[in-house]
Amino acid sequence: MKRALQAGFTLIEILVAVAIMVILGYLAYGTVAEVRKTTMATEARLDRLKEVQRGMHLLVADFRTIAPRPVRETIGDGYRAALLRDPNTLGVVELSHGGWPNGAGTPRGTVQRVSYRLEEGKLIREHWYVTDTTLANPPVRRELLQDVLRFEIRYMNSGREWISEWPPLGSAGDFAFRTRPLAVEITIELEDYGVLRRLVEVPG
Repeated sequence: MKRALQAGFTLIEILVAVAIMVILGYLAYGTVAEVRKTTMATEARLDRLKEVQRGMHLLVADFRTIAPRPVRETIGDGYRAALLRDPNTLGVVELSHGGWPNGAGTPRGTVQRVSYRLEEGKLIREHWYVTDTTLANPPVRRELLQDVLRFEIRYMNSGREWISEWPPLGSAGDFAFRTRPLAVEITIELEDYGVLRRLVEVPG
């Protein structure tokens, strides 16, 4: 009676199987890495989109609720207009807006003073916790948008003309401090989204 042959794998067969497993593992790793890279890029784009949407929403909300509330100068007895676009100042625009939520019930009003300016490609928003500020009340700084190439604002005056400064030239007295435009045009140019423009009507 012949001895039964024992089934098994040769060394070459084992090496071939190992090589195939290595190749499949490499391909699987590359696929996973590519999927992860795509996912991270998608999440980054979504985060950027949310940042732009939040920034534009806040800008529109501030200008839509401009309040005719001048504020005292930080130093001295003078006043600053409710809406101020002075080319001689660092800020692009400074304004008082209403509707500031006070859910905590703290002893303050609902009018907030804010300013916007472009600084090294970043749109900076600053606000104060008190309307008539002093040197003891520094602003709260927030980087609203990054990668900003241009930030411009135009104002429609009572003659329905677009101007780039506010209060309008020639206005004086209490009118100059409290007057508001009929509308505001906000233009922001971003490196990735190009030019974004919003037209905001200012209620009477």
